[in-house]
Amino acid sequence: MTASPRLSQKAKSILSDPSNLIILPSIVMMEIKYLYQHKRITLSFEKALQQVETSENILLHPLDISVVTIAPISLDIHDAIIVGTAIQTAKEFAQTVSLVTIDKAITDSKLVPVVW
Repeated sequence: MTASPRLSQKAKSILSDPSNLIILPSIVMMEIKYLYQHKRITLSFEKALQQVETSENILLHPLDISVVTIAPISLDIHDAIIVGTAIQTAKEFAQTVSLVTIDKAITDSKLVPVVW
């Protein structure tokens, strides 16, 4: 998942470090599937799923009622689910969680720390 030329060096470093726990909102997997199908990215859903299933530091977080409850309504639905997952994960682990994203709406919202 670090092969994208759009990723900053800082983001690549964070994602490549096996000591970092990576929480992947399930909607991100849907976005990968959609973007690959529409030829907007080169990472296939199958390859991404294989990485998730074989990596010891990637945790796929489902869209559940805890995420829906905490998700901000100020963002579009996809961004709200991603931010809600980050907020819920921070609560679950009782620590700060940063989102690796270049998304302007998420960054501008200042609802969660962003790394890029």
